[in-house]
Amino acid sequence: MRLTVAAIALCLVAVASAAYVPVDKPVTGVKYADKEFLIKQKFFFEVFRNIHLPLTFEEYKPYTKTWVSDETKYVNYKEVVEFFDYFKFGFLPKGEMYTVYNVDYMKQTYLLFNFFYNSADWDTFYKNVVWARENVNEGMFIYALTMATFQRADLKGIVLPAIYEIYPYYFFNTDMIHKALYKKLYEPKFGFASNGKYNVVYSNYTAVYPLDYFGEEKMSYFTEDIGLNAYYYYFMMDYPFFLGESKYNLFKDRRGELYFYMYQQLIARYYLERSANFMGPIEEFTWEQPIKTGYWPKLSFWNGVPFYGRYDNFVIAPKYFYKFDMIKDYEARLRQTIDKGYFYLEDGSKIDLRKPESIDYLGNLFNANPDSLDNEYFKHIEFFARNMYSNSDMFYSGSKVWPSALMQYETSMRDPFFYQLYNKFLSYYWQFKSYLPLYTFEELSFKGLEIKNVVFDKLMTYFEYFDADISNVIPSGFTGEKFWDYSIFARQKRINHKPFTYTMDVYSEFAGKGVVRMYMGPKFYDVKQLQYLKKYFVEVDQYMYDFVVGKNSIVRNSRDYYWSVRDRTTYSELYKKVMTAYKGEDKFAMDMSEAHCGFPDRLLLPKGLPSGYEMTFYFIITPYYAPKVEQFSTFDYSYSCGVGSGSKYIDTLPFGFPFDREIDFSYFFTKNMYFKDVIVYHSDDMKLNTSY
Repeated sequence: MRLTVAAIALCLVAVASAAYVPVDKPVTGVKYADKEFLIKQKFFFEVFRNIHLPLTFEEYKPYTKTWVSDETKYVNYKEVVEFFDYFKFGFLPKGEMYTVYNVDYMKQTYLLFNFFYNSADWDTFYKNVVWARENVNEGMFIYALTMATFQRADLKGIVLPAIYEIYPYYFFNTDMIHKALYKKLYEPKFGFASNGKYNVVYSNYTAVYPLDYFGEEKMSYFTEDIGLNAYYYYFMMDYPFFLGESKYNLFKDRRGELYFYMYQQLIARYYLERSANFMGPIEEFTWEQPIKTGYWPKLSFWNGVPFYGRYDNFVIAPKYFYKFDMIKDYEARLRQTIDKGYFYLEDGSKIDLRKPESIDYLGNLFNANPDSLDNEYFKHIEFFARNMYSNSDMFYSGSKVWPSALMQYETSMRDPFFYQLYNKFLSYYWQFKSYLPLYTFEELSFKGLEIKNVVFDKLMTYFEYFDADISNVIPSGFTGEKFWDYSIFARQKRINHKPFTYTMDVYSEFAGKGVVRMYMGPKFYDVKQLQYLKKYFVEVDQYMYDFVVGKNSIVRNSRDYYWSVRDRTTYSELYKKVMTAYKGEDKFAMDMSEAHCGFPDRLLLPKGLPSGYEMTFYFIITPYYAPKVEQFSTFDYSYSCGVGSGSKYIDTLPFGFPFDREIDFSYFFTKNMYFKDVIVYHSDDMKLNTSY
């Protein structure tokens, strides 16, 4: 994978998503992990192994009973004391089902995170992690430790196993998990010698079961894609809604604007996939009306309890109608604030919501994170909506919760209602944008530069098999070298596309830097349709280019797009690489080849059709507007996603420029823009959802 995909999660899926930082300069040299780093890297792979079983590594056992109590070993001991006071009062027990969408569980997760985060050095940190692994709820442990790893400065560059291999229960149907367990019991050769033949179990999507999802089942290959769901999980882990304030620096990343843009791009990418499957627009809904599409995820928690489902035409019982009043009140406060055009911060300063940069404040208000500064008034509308439509009344109760797919980051995108819900939430985003002045001709154009032509290779999608390491679902007592005696893989069909290249011919009258943005969106047959369809264009690529006077031919391969990342190395193979380097037999490269902060490269294109699916690519080249903080000046982009760095972006233009505002067609089409109609084909050699 190219290091350029360190790209910042401007998010979007694939578009909205991809990696986190637009990298426009080449990476020179390769950094290799030293012994100290490898000790840390080895630890994370071992501590996440078989999370529901006691640690079997002898070197960690002495620390499973006690934590480091020396207060000089902490940055903020007061927060550590707060954690243990709460822990003694009663945390969610081990073995119970966990969700961050419960107020008590969220508080406990935050306190556990602080316990990890405040460890002053590595020795304190790893001992406390070992203690927590044996004494706190497994789901909460994974969540808090992942956050701490991403936020601690001394752990930059650490690679965590992919979440779908740490905890396969959230990504693969229960029947597949059971199949793996039974094969291990009754097939003597299964799971050993890593021969592939005996180590594979086949997984299918939810839609293979005979349930009517009102046509949504056609989208299961996309909505249940483990890479897509992992992307969303990691974005939410990079920017948790209950973390903020100056010590985490998340506000430096234009956090509120980024949050809204991520969802806007996610919904746009989903819309394109719907279009490719001959499905209509995303269904609108009101809070009170029944939710037509039910969802039974066919997933189970590790203890065998299935995820809570939602029946068709779901309605909330009359005794809970007060929830509608609550959520409508929260929504009304946001809408009224946008219409009013301003609000006041705690210090009395006035925020003008008619300024483009104020989208950052609005995004924080919607997210209700600590950077919003007024979340007691605006509340967390997302939190309550997810609970309400999960049929859970556990808004504040510490009682046991039976979570639905909507109440886990890893599974939210499997539920068709997720897209309806966030499509509704995006109306706040577009309401804000509707008050902004239209871009002027001067803001849209690039004097002296013209895009003459763009030529694409043939675009082709197809289904293929993919293997994920699910060995973590098989109880094991192996340690040391015996760890490699088996690996078990879940094999699933998934969508991919053939790599493609485009060539863009640009004529320039000046020599200097410009920024190229590339979007893909639905085909339109009347230019005025763009006023509505612009919200469904997905930003696929963004990069800086040094133009020369005269003709410039830019050749760009899909493998270079800064949003996207390649497939992750499997858990067992990556651990083997770490151990080989740890023993001094090889080197372990510190690069972005295992980046968590990226959108799957293979989902760049929506599924084509055998006869061809028509869509449009859009290019715009703008002058270079230097960001306030020089890109990469505060972090090393060769091995870090740069979360909280404040220097992830190429320029200062608004995310989604120029599709983020209303269009004046009298001057919108400038010479530095180019629309290119393309056709995406699909090779249908492999049928989806075939019974195995």
